[in-house]
Amino acid sequence: MSGRNTKTGYFELTGTKARFWTRREDVPPDCLELSGLDRACCILQHFGVKVVANHGSWAEIAATQGQIWEALSGQPSNPQRESYHDDR
Repeated sequence: MSGRNTKTGYFELTGTKARFWTRREDVPPDCLELSGLDRACCILQHFGVKVVANHGSWAEIAATQGQIWEALSGQPSNPQRESYHDDR
């Protein structure tokens, strides 16, 4: 399950959630040939979000849920929803 790991401080993004959140129409050219979590990590890095590690089926991301959502979807985050789910 995706969410913030309170021990590391990183958001753990699963491949399933990454595929669901990736909705950008303006996918960077260097990410077009990739799929799944690899494409999501490429998009995140392109938009300045730090990908700490890609473990194949999940990745550790140094960002908030809202920052990840905005980079992958191209849509603004809902601050109320993000603060509700922020378990830090």
